[in-house]
Amino acid sequence: MSRFAIVIDGTAALPEELARANDIRWLPLKVILNDQAFVAATSAAEAGKPGYLSPAEFYERIVPKDVKPETSAPNIEECLAVYDGAIAAGAREIVVLTIATELSATYSVVATTAQQRADRARIEVIDTRSLAGGISLIATAVARLRERGGSFDEAVPLARKMAGTIQTYAATDTLEYLRRSGRVSGGAALFGTLLAVKPILEVGNGAVHPVDKVRTRDKAVARLKELVAKKTAPGAKIHACVLHTNDPERARQLSAWLQEQYHCVEHYLAEAGPVIGARAGPGVIGVCWYPEGA
Repeated sequence: MSRFAIVIDGTAALPEELARANDIRWLPLKVILNDQAFVAATSAAEAGKPGYLSPAEFYERIVPKDVKPETSAPNIEECLAVYDGAIAAGAREIVVLTIATELSATYSVVATTAQQRADRARIEVIDTRSLAGGISLIATAVARLRERGGSFDEAVPLARKMAGTIQTYAATDTLEYLRRSGRVSGGAALFGTLLAVKPILEVGNGAVHPVDKVRTRDKAVARLKELVAKKTAPGAKIHACVLHTNDPERARQLSAWLQEQYHCVEHYLAEAGPVIGARAGPGVIGVCWYPEGA
């Protein structure tokens, strides 16, 4: 029986070494800076290639106020290249996990191109109803099932069951980037023009909702802890990912607290790449989790 392949899109937040250890492949997504397009690098090797952009390079380039970051889904050729790479490696079944359809055109492109390889592989494209760490936590759950000998026909329903169930909260330094891209629902009603506050956001069922606002970065971390604690009892067994955009120190603080408070069956800290940075800007920290056994 062939080993099925797992593919995630470039909005996912997953450390390079974890993706490699779990044999998880990436669909390339792009960031566009004033009409110049770059592929968001997902590894150190990619970051050194022409036409690719590492997170560090991305944040350097968006410092000027006249730079407007935008994003782009993978094109047909890029999708087919990922499928063909998996097929060449022996896979005859492929699970593809994408960002929520409301937040990107990625699912539509990926689903359409999957049909073009239906004669060579069974490809299931799943809208995770999430983004960033939500995608990654579903991917690692599917990878563990595969490692235990689970089949493609078991992996697909598992991923579909988990879609939309990953709890996700994030704190941003500003709503400006989300406002520009139209990714915040109800933002104007809740925050008006107070873009200097630190918004607290929840990702749920394919939408990004503002749920609170605080005045300082320290208070943002404290509020995230309160929101997690309100949903999950101390000591509970959880699978968790802490993510950030160019803010590793605060992410480490949140990560340490999470591991002190809970029994983290799975835990990792990841930098969300340029695609998430283009939408939410630098200074984001977030936590994604689900209870063991869910």
